[in-house]
Amino acid sequence: MSTITLICLGTAGFLIQYDHQRLLLDPFFSRPAGALPVIKAIPQDFRDVSLILVSHGHFDHAMDVATVASLSGAPVYAPLKTCTILNKQGVNAAALHPNERHATVEWNGVTIQIVPSRHIRFDTPLIMKTMAKMIRGGTFFEIAWRARHYPLGSNSDFLLNFDGYRILFSGSGGGDWKHLAQLKPDCFLLPFAGRSDLTEYYLNALALLRPKTVVLHHFDTFFPSFCVQYPVHEFQERVSELFPEIDVIVPEPERDITLP
Repeated sequence: MSTITLICLGTAGFLIQYDHQRLLLDPFFSRPAGALPVIKAIPQDFRDVSLILVSHGHFDHAMDVATVASLSGAPVYAPLKTCTILNKQGVNAAALHPNERHATVEWNGVTIQIVPSRHIRFDTPLIMKTMAKMIRGGTFFEIAWRARHYPLGSNSDFLLNFDGYRILFSGSGGGDWKHLAQLKPDCFLLPFAGRSDLTEYYLNALALLRPKTVVLHHFDTFFPSFCVQYPVHEFQERVSELFPEIDVIVPEPERDITLP
């Protein structure tokens, strides 16, 4: 099997390089001033990608897809509602493939399963904390505009099967863990955001999934007056105590991770 290289692009975005081909997951580069970490990548850096996968339609997952798709000509698998928006933004209809209408996609010798899922349910403490940040930071109406123009649509997880090595990507973390455990992922790209009880929430998930490797994402401050801080290191420590066989990786942005 060829080497699998994973590069975190901030928020929920990843670039996967495999056998001289490149694939994008939930690319998002339109980060405002003050976003941390600083991401140097821009859509023009990905003219050569050969596939774009979009888990759901929120702005921090889909806002830059039209630009990358138009530059690269790569096929896009995204929610039907998102495909409609992308088409209005100039993406060729022939390149757009609604997730709801496809169970699998073949890419570069890799079988990718599109798994119907759900968005994580924000809990009340997190909603209140986030609202307070937006009001204090003066970004409430800007976020509301983005939410209106980039609706959720359906939500899917993706299981990428690299000749028996399975990577599970979740864009939001609301899936059915019992069902996803049946897919037997070796590596779980875990969105560490969206709830105030994330540590316990995802410990329960890992008790069922039992991957060999977990790569965290979506925990960064991609929008300063919107994002809250999440207990990344606490989660690492708890996983180490309860599941010492699982390696938790907190990726450095735009640095290569070699899998498996």
